Amino acid sequence: MKCFKCPACSERVFFANLNCNACGASLMYTPASDSFRVTDSPCKKRETIEQCNWESANGSTFCLSCSLDVDETPTELTVVFQQSKRRTLRQLHRLGIQPSGIEPRLLFALEEGTADNPVTTGHSNGLITLDVSEGDAEHLQRIQDQMSEPYRTPLGHVRHELGHWFWQAMAGSLFELDHFRSVFGDENTPYQQALKDHYAQLDDGSWKANYISFYASSHPWEDFAESFAHFLHIDGTLETMQSSMQATDESDRASFETMYSQWVPVTTLINELNLSMGMPEPYPFAPSQIAVDKIRFVADAFQGNNKR
Repeated sequence: MKCFKCPACSERVFFANLNCNACGASLMYTPASDSFRVTDSPCKKRETIEQCNWESANGSTFCLSCSLDVDETPTELTVVFQQSKRRTLRQLHRLGIQPSGIEPRLLFALEEGTADNPVTTGHSNGLITLDVSEGDAEHLQRIQDQMSEPYRTPLGHVRHELGHWFWQAMAGSLFELDHFRSVFGDENTPYQQALKDHYAQLDDGSWKANYISFYASSHPWEDFAESFAHFLHIDGTLETMQSSMQATDESDRASFETMYSQWVPVTTLINELNLSMGMPEPYPFAPSQIAVDKIRFVADAFQGNNKR
């Protein structure tokens, strides 16, 4: 994520800011210009615990992000998911994808799962359901340990599930199905049975030759969604580096090859920084060339280069 400028004093502003830290101006984010302006038409959820800092949109009292929510009540657990959703929607806008007006209609259901009433995170015909119980740090840590997924995060969930929506919305438009199948396999493989078979397996590491993660090996749809999420991880991190450290020039990332060549040393840096502080690696992946080619497929889809 890049840094922004305060419209009142031109000092640095971060994406989650409600006010300028330098001059105190009340600020709101404007997706259309990818910038901040002085608050005059804020999202209705600005005054809730979620503290949405986007402008209201399209004659609504809600912003472009909050207007996608289905019967959502702001709580402490929804905060991090709403932040992740805003961050990822801003990223899609920047990459040329405006979800409004695209079928299936994109919606989000933020629900808290419990032992008696579990919630399954997933996507169905445009509706993304997120189990916000993982917004609790201790609960998330337990899930990470149980699933052997130390990299599991609310942001990762949002990016992954948006990958499912993107596939349904863009198949046949930004990419041809025959090309998709040549890279990921046949999506007509029975999905529920594939997941059942996957969860019955032990992770022996054999997936590493062809997939970005163990879960990606379960079905072509999951393979695509995982690759989609990783592309957004790469894009978002490189933008942050370019903005904060001038480490890369965004104009040089027109090709995926250039983008990925910049990404590899960045992953080494962020992993080593964490290890230097006694923390786990944030990106514990070493993708094979086949897995990298799948991420390239997603990058090409955003650029409209996958129509064959």
